[in-house]
Parts: sequence; structure tokens; C-alpha cells
Amino acid sequence: MSHNRLEPGHESPLKASRLSFFPERLGDMVVLLIRFGILVCLVASISLALHSAFAKPDRWFPLPEHIHTVQNTSVIDSGPTNISHILFGIAGSSNTWHDRSNYSKLWWKPNTTRGFVWLDKKPEILHDDMLLPYQISQGWRRFQYVHSASAVRIARIVYESFKLGLPNVRWFVMGDDDTVFFTENLVTVLGKYDHNQMYYIGGSSESVEQDVMHSYNMAFGGGGFAISYALAAQLDKMMDGCLSRYYYFYGSDQRVWACVNEIGVPLTREVGFHQVYSFSTCYICVLFGTNKLYTDIHSWSISL
Repeated sequence: MSHNRLEPGHESPLKASRLSFFPERLGDMVVLLIRFGILVCLVASISLALHSAFAKPDRWFPLPEHIHTVQNTSVIDSGPTNISHILFGIAGSSNTWHDRSNYSKLWWKPNTTRGFVWLDKKPEILHDDMLLPYQISQGWRRFQYVHSASAVRIARIVYESFKLGLPNVRWFVMGDDDTVFFTENLVTVLGKYDHNQMYYIGGSSESVEQDVMHSYNMAFGGGGFAISYALAAQLDKMMDGCLSRYYYFYGSDQRVWACVNEIGVPLTREVGFHQVYSFSTCYICVLFGTNKLYTDIHSWSISL
């Protein structure tokens, strides 16, 4: 029995070999993993360098979809913006268009101005009232609302105008049936902006109370507002869902403002989009003059 025991301080050769085997093998594995990691980093660095040299930055660090520009592939005119590039969408009603159509006669030029008055149903009016062609709004009755179904219908005009797919359109300009546009000024103002970028252009209200209520960043529909083709293309994708979310809003312009804000596009202010609440305000502008380039005036049924 004494021969089977080892002297103190002596270890079995087999046990010693096992203890030395595992640390050596583990060390080799660590070295191998480090080398592999260095090789992967080297290959990735070379690939990124080559990719960045031959690809656009937004291909390898993609931006959100709504940031990209959108072009109207049907556009055949690449020159400066003119009146033919603007599609007007006028909010009207079949019951009132006979009287309100007189406003359009002040600024609409047949065979030059493009657009439609959007009505709730087919009108029973005289031929003379149809200087401006009309479209019948579709699909608006299915939406929930609290205050006015017409507000939903009017808010969808920019959406329905885009859906028409008309060629050579750069801007969608919305207004009421008693909004008077100064088309030459409007062309000058819109010509400053790139329609392939997302723009929401308009003006504030004459009412401070209304401006405060909407944080001074909403374009009022009565004064008209302009939507670039690129922005209209994005609204086309989400407009109906947005209108369902904001069913409790009051006006059509407030609904459009909410949808544009969801996309992340701020209001570009142009003071020429002018909403007037009284005849006296407009009369003072004309009487004393102004340095503003007026694009339109909303007169609440006051003939100018």
C-alpha cells in the first residue's frame, strides 16, 4: 500500500499532462479568434471604403422615405414655373356654386388656368356658371366626423387632385370658392421653390385668436395654400388614414395641417396668401398700398 502512494510534493504525470493541455488549447483558441476578428474588421473596412467611394451616401445610410425628393415623371417641361404647372383645387358646393362662381370669373382664364372646383354632387346650374370645370368628390362619406362632413371632403381635395394623375403638374393650390387668386403673383412666388422638394406654403389668418390657437404654423384654407408635387405624393400614401385619426378636428385646413405635420413638413410662410375677414381690412390694403406681393385674397363673399 505504501508503494501506491506518492510522496508529498509529487503529482501524477497523467494529471500534470491534463492540466497543461487545457490552458495551452484554450490559449490557441483565443489567439485564433483574435486573428479571425482582425481579418473580419479588415475586410469590412476595405469593403466600406470601396462602397463609399462608388455609391451615394444615402444608399449605405438610408434616410427616411419622406425626406427623399419625388418627381412627377410625366413632367415634360423643365423650364421655369408658369401658370400651366399649377393645378387649382377649389372647394365648392353644388347648392352655392351658382352665386360663388362669380368669384372665379375674376381670375380664371380659360385654356390657360388648370384645375377644378370640387363639388359634393352634380350641380343643376346654368352653362355660364361653369367657366371653371368641376369634379365630384368621391369616397368622403365613409369617414367619421364630429363637426362637418364637408370639412372631410374638402380636406381630401389635394388627395383627389393628385389621384387624377394629370401631366406637367408641379403645384397643387387649394382655395375656397370665394378666394380670388392673383395668378401672376402666385407663379412668381411658387417659382422660388423646388417642387421636387416637400413644401407646404401659405399664410396665417387675420385673426390673432385663430393664429394663437394653431401656433402660427397652419396655412388657412380661405387664403389658399400650395402643396408641392413631392409633398402631395406623400399625402397620397397616408391621407385617408390621417383623416380617420383626426376626425374630431373642426376645419378642412386644420386636417390638412395635421397630416402635413405627421410627415414632418413645416409651414413655409408667404404673406401673399392673405385671408381677410372684413371688407374694411381689404379696402385699407388697396387704399394705402402695401409692399406685399399678394397671391390671393379670401373675402368671405365680399366682391372685390
